[in-house]
Amino acid sequence: MTTRVLVCCDRLIMGEGMRALLERHHLKVQVETTLRGSLSTAAETGPDVLVAVAPLVTLDNIDRLTELARLGKTILLSKPENTHRAFEALRVGVRAVLSAETSVEELVHVIKTITEVNAIIAPEEAQEALTRYWRSKAPKNLRPDLTPRETEVLILLTQGKTNTEMAGHLSVSSTTVRSHVHRVLRKLGAATRAQAVAIAYESGLLGTCPGYGSPTR
Repeated sequence: MTTRVLVCCDRLIMGEGMRALLERHHLKVQVETTLRGSLSTAAETGPDVLVAVAPLVTLDNIDRLTELARLGKTILLSKPENTHRAFEALRVGVRAVLSAETSVEELVHVIKTITEVNAIIAPEEAQEALTRYWRSKAPKNLRPDLTPRETEVLILLTQGKTNTEMAGHLSVSSTTVRSHVHRVLRKLGAATRAQAVAIAYESGLLGTCPGYGSPTR
């Protein structure tokens, strides 16, 4: 099934350029140049992913982001100097925050990732602030009995990896990965992958995971 993307960008030439580039990757793309048009189209058509491009929507107007995030899985393309504030967008339901200088290939990867799984994706420079915020809001006594392999899976979940990518990284089958993910969610008391990631951040659990923060191979 073709992934349907709504690009919300107040510069028509930029929006049409994004449409042309994304459609080369077999995505079906619509472009809206106003917030009202974006909200209306999203409500009517139910796109799989919304890509909100600053300055139409920015971190300085969180209400607009909240409205969009309620209508679908939303990616915010923000000014590079603002990506450290990503946690502000993630708090209101935005699924990913990327720099406006992100490559098309990376944007396509993120679109496919949040379509396939309930991932939350934040830029590296926002991770510390994100972790501090969630730790301040959450219970401190969560210490689920995760096996070393389940811990690896949890770390990969925080990186937005798909089942296929995790299977390749861990040298196991996708079926095995699904089993590990199911057990991680059950032990964390999470209904979705996104909720599991949030719980892991909130509880400070990630800070106790060996290997967290290490680059993946």
